[in-house]
Amino acid sequence: MSTFRTHLRQHPFWVYILLFLFCQLASVPVGLLMARWLGYDQMLVGTLLFANALAIILFLLYRPATVTWQSTLGGVRGRGGRRSALVFLLALPTILLVNLGQEAFFPDIPDLVGEETLQALMYHPLGLLTIAVLGPLSEELLFRGGVQSDLYRHTAQQGTWVAIALSAAIFALIHMNPAQMPAAFLLGILLGLAYWWTGSLVASVCIHVFNNSFACVLSLLSPDDDSLINFLGGSTSAGLTALICLFALLLTLRAVRKEGLKSTEEG
Repeated sequence: MSTFRTHLRQHPFWVYILLFLFCQLASVPVGLLMARWLGYDQMLVGTLLFANALAIILFLLYRPATVTWQSTLGGVRGRGGRRSALVFLLALPTILLVNLGQEAFFPDIPDLVGEETLQALMYHPLGLLTIAVLGPLSEELLFRGGVQSDLYRHTAQQGTWVAIALSAAIFALIHMNPAQMPAAFLLGILLGLAYWWTGSLVASVCIHVFNNSFACVLSLLSPDDDSLINFLGGSTSAGLTALICLFALLLTLRAVRKEGLKSTEEG
């Protein structure tokens, strides 16, 4: 076990992808047992909860050497805390713009999950907790803390952007749902930038939690049609919202530029 742990401490990015897939597969027997004893809805909740909890535990046991409590705490204090706050503010209009853009320009992408499945999870307290909090936490640990951290080493000559783009592409593909992939890729870019710029997982976890929580709130408030455009009152209101978000995004980018575009390690 100690040899395996030492190997993982060397940050092989593919290990964290395998860990993610292993947790998904390992959760299937748990879900089947819950379906037999408690019903189909409980199966979905149990499967998702177990997969994400196991992913968090395995990451903490075999985390890469670059992810430390010191670096994590750096994201809530001093320069790191200031940057985390800025990048979170940057994320708010960006997430709205990404969702509006996907609905406006790619409305017919196949959805393999289905809204009924998501709502069955969201109406259960543990399901809602898993989608809004545990899922984002486990995915940030594995894909930013694990995958992206190692890709820096493999793409050092090509630059930081290559590592961020590759980790975002892996993050999008691992969802295995065409309807989620475009937004997941753009969100992955944003999360990767947040992790790189702040040097901490705090900002990316908070952004991811907000993104998933926002989707849950939208679905719960509009169970028959969770379209953001319809929720805002139609295309005219959505267009005005997009302009406001764009203006807010530009203002926040200006503040980010004043703070400096180098990462905390470089700065």
